Amino acid sequence: MAFKNKPSLSKRINFSACLCIIFLLSACGNDHPKLIQFKAFDDKFNTVIDTKDPEKLETISALFHDRKLVEGVAADFKYLMDFTTAEGTERWRCSPNGYCFLRKKELTTALQKEIYKIERYRELYRESKLN
Repeated sequence: MAFKNKPSLSKRINFSACLCIIFLLSACGNDHPKLIQFKAFDDKFNTVIDTKDPEKLETISALFHDRKLVEGVAADFKYLMDFTTAEGTERWRCSPNGYCFLRKKELTTALQKEIYKIERYRELYRESKLN
């Protein structure tokens, strides 16, 4: 009876590790919602962009969702941005220096807002024609 050559334990571990890495990397990617329309309004509420172009929407969504939650920010929120997905539209107020918050439809007296800093806001504003 002939014995088949079995791969060594280290080769099996290396192979398993490679499979795990491939699996983890394939799960990476954009985690931002897919936009179907985007509108931006300047400080005079003029529409500066209204687009449904898929490539432009992907770029804008990626730039906008590269953000972090910040606290204790006092900013002059001059711009409006409407992000439309299959689930609906969100309207965000944004400042010239990259801070944004989600406008809620409900009226509230609370001054608490979740404010985000857009990491690459200059690029986002350039794409949004807010410069």
